[in-house]
Amino acid sequence: MFKKINALVAIVSIAMVSISCFPDGAEYIDELDIVYTNYDDSFNFQSKSTFALPDKVIKIDQENIPGEPGFEPEFVSPAYSAAILASIRSNMRSLGYTEVTSTADPDLIILPAVFQTDQLYFYYDWWYWSWFYPGWGPGWGWYYPGYYPPQVTRIRTGSVIMQMTDPKNQNAADQIPVVWTGVVNGLLEGNVDTITSRIGTTINQAFEQSPYLAK
Repeated sequence: MFKKINALVAIVSIAMVSISCFPDGAEYIDELDIVYTNYDDSFNFQSKSTFALPDKVIKIDQENIPGEPGFEPEFVSPAYSAAILASIRSNMRSLGYTEVTSTADPDLIILPAVFQTDQLYFYYDWWYWSWFYPGWGPGWGWYYPGYYPPQVTRIRTGSVIMQMTDPKNQNAADQIPVVWTGVVNGLLEGNVDTITSRIGTTINQAFEQSPYLAK
């Protein structure tokens, strides 16, 4: 069982919501799962046909700090990253999109990451993706047109964030728009079998509560 969160104010208090929903305490870890999505309602998703995914999922924590050009972050273990990427890939294909490589000029690029820190900022450093995102260099970054993703504090360790970017429409400041965001709170807790099952369930839910993505 998990909770669906669509309002911005709810995601700001995401950890508090998890606790308050279960005054007697959650019996199972998946009872604390929360799925949050947000998107640019002016963006025409139906006009897009292709998408790209990295072959790894980055891990962002207080020890894994971006540095000079060529920086490569730490990555999530293959068992979990494979499940995350497979779930995103399956949902995007089901919605009518075709997967291509990042060098094949995709319409959309989806960037998944796992956070191992007590504070999550949507505006984390672009250096994390300089190893994958085609054509990135100093001064590049991303922005959120049409909506304002708030700072999310005190989320549980292991939360997953998915950012869908529009690489063909960077602005004059060399910023790439993020047109859809999905967050799953505290996902990577428990044993491997439980985690991989919850990855599929919660990421599926993120796409199910985003019907505007369908072509």
